[in-house]
Amino acid sequence: MRYKAMRKHLFAAVLILCTGVFSYAQTPELSLDPGVKPHAGIDEIYRDFSDSYRTLNFEKLAGLYTENAAYLVPDEEVMTGRDNIRGSFRGFFESMKAESRSMAIAFRIVQRRAGKDLGYDVGIFTLRMYKDGKQTSSGQGKFVVVTVKDKDGKWRFQVDGYSDLKPPKPPAN
Repeated sequence: MRYKAMRKHLFAAVLILCTGVFSYAQTPELSLDPGVKPHAGIDEIYRDFSDSYRTLNFEKLAGLYTENAAYLVPDEEVMTGRDNIRGSFRGFFESMKAESRSMAIAFRIVQRRAGKDLGYDVGIFTLRMYKDGKQTSSGQGKFVVVTVKDKDGKWRFQVDGYSDLKPPKPPAN
């Protein structure tokens, strides 16, 4: 009898633990494809990135990159260094504020490999823009990032590169 009760409690504990791990990774800002394992430090970067977009906080966003990070923007030279990355986002976020616009960005990770202090993700992002609370546009892109565990123990982007995805073609009549 005692064995059955213990098995029942063990099963409940495992179920709660698995549900917690799944819900931890699957949020409106971040989803992981099947087979992609959650990683607390790396997943936190994406949540903070989404929050930075939502609040238009370029300082917080810049802090998600290492001091000598490489930012690979389409059709531009490689941008290096947190300060340059901060300046790029400052201009973008300030223009959004000036137009009384807001944004939301979400990430879907399709591939991940993470070791003790180095990892990479491949994924899709979805960016939505709003004006007066109404969505005005949206778009998607693909990205690849290299993440590192920085000197302070916090995970950050070392390399961040992206490009737009073409919108799906409308069905032929």
